Amino acid sequence: MTNSPTACLVILAGGQSTRMGTDKAVIRFEGQRLIDILIGRFAGKADHILLSAKQDYETGLEIICDDPDAPGGPVGAIFSVAARLQAMQTGMAAFVTVPVDAPFAPPDLIERLSASGVCAVAQDDERIHPTFGYWRCDVVNAVRGTHDPGERAPSLQWLARQCGAESVSWPDERCFINLNRPADLITASSSKKAGA
Repeated sequence: MTNSPTACLVILAGGQSTRMGTDKAVIRFEGQRLIDILIGRFAGKADHILLSAKQDYETGLEIICDDPDAPGGPVGAIFSVAARLQAMQTGMAAFVTVPVDAPFAPPDLIERLSASGVCAVAQDDERIHPTFGYWRCDVVNAVRGTHDPGERAPSLQWLARQCGAESVSWPDERCFINLNRPADLITASSSKKAGA
């Protein structure tokens, strides 16, 4: 386990999966459901694993659904998680997010993103990947207070900027491959073999 008793990972699994055509959490990759790959990868590195989703996919993990007044997309999920954790007074003052469709998420994600104690997002040599982020509940909740619920859903890049998020670099862009379409499963499998 991590040194911090409040190391919390939230798997973002509440998307519509329209490009994949079916719920990505239960898609099988290399013989396992995507959600199970992530749970297995981080089970020994987080004291708490939660799902931002509408169901628990028979994992037994606690789920946090999006608040009714939260914007759509991953920003709404992060707003909802931050509000819930603070309201529950769990002692979890921050959390790391990872998308359910990222089977190569780096195993040191939690440790490295949370190292400085400030909001942070992952990046490779080409761009940032804000779905892989470390979010302080107090900062996220303060930012949420500035967002008009009537406005269109903001982007994760917007949230990262508003939170003053630092960037934490990984040299291998394959860590952040997302499986959005059926063809991505084949590409990712080839990428894994090439990187082996």
